[in-house]
Amino acid sequence: MNSPDLQRRFDFGFVLLVIALALVALFLATPLESLNLAPIIPLLQMQGRLALMVLWPYATVAALGAGVGLAELSSTFDDYPRQAIATRWGQYLIWLNGISAVLAFAIARLYMPPQTNELLLIVGVGAGFPTLIRTKFTLAKQFGGGDDLSVNIGWLYDQFQNVCKKQIDLDLMSYRRTQVDRLLARYSTVQELSQTALYTIKARATLTKTEEEGRLADLAQIVDPKVPPELARMNLGLLILELGGVAYVDLLVGAKESVPAVAEISRGGGEEVLAKRLVELSLEALESLALRVLKQPEDQAWVKAAAQPAPGLSATKQKAPIAYYLVEHAEPEAVTSELETQT
Repeated sequence: MNSPDLQRRFDFGFVLLVIALALVALFLATPLESLNLAPIIPLLQMQGRLALMVLWPYATVAALGAGVGLAELSSTFDDYPRQAIATRWGQYLIWLNGISAVLAFAIARLYMPPQTNELLLIVGVGAGFPTLIRTKFTLAKQFGGGDDLSVNIGWLYDQFQNVCKKQIDLDLMSYRRTQVDRLLARYSTVQELSQTALYTIKARATLTKTEEEGRLADLAQIVDPKVPPELARMNLGLLILELGGVAYVDLLVGAKESVPAVAEISRGGGEEVLAKRLVELSLEALESLALRVLKQPEDQAWVKAAAQPAPGLSATKQKAPIAYYLVEHAEPEAVTSELETQT
């Protein structure tokens, strides 16, 4: 499967399904008896309405079962839910849940008394069967710590689910790599990527304080000057993708493409060396140097916020983002001059 097509495939399939359902609903709901049409068309409409009356309980149960499969995929692959659903094994998992629920409903309907409320039966099977096939029943407890007598109904389903998740993850690996490569092709330095990652973390409204601190700690470890630049770039790209999603990567790449290309002035080696020298300073000295060199209020505010004590972050890990930010936003000559004066 061509991984870049996963999102396009999901979007196309979803739109096609909505259009098909809308056309069927429109055909069945439109009064055609008064129109001068071929006799077969009103007959098809009548047969369709009869089929809908017979099949709607099964369709509802199938939708409930498939919804459970969708929920499993969305919770497991919460960074790429649409792409996970579009994979072949993701669809296998959804179909398994839907078909299993329909079979369970057919069996329950066969053995239930005729006076059973069908709506309650639909809800009971649709909501209860997914729980049932994931359940391990203990029939008898053994004294003295022996093995219990149990029936694990969900074992077979668990095995199939694990296979599906593994195959989906393998499909998404190439997809993630493609998106990261697109990002790295436009953002060539660790400084640019680290700033983008920091903004992405701060801009996420749904991250809790603990989650944000954990992500900041991850960022500080990635941009540590001891980490090889190429490895840091790859990890930063993956962090931005996981936090922002594919649409965000599209936005970043598009914004970068719209900016005219500028000749790179000795980027990479010289700036990496300068950043490493800055990290050798104490946190207080680095903050003071950055505030002297950076004149814009927003830059100074960023430095002050980044230098604030953060639980779980050592001073060394806090210094790396400040050093890269300073190298990116200030003239190298000014930074070098202040550095020489301070040392």
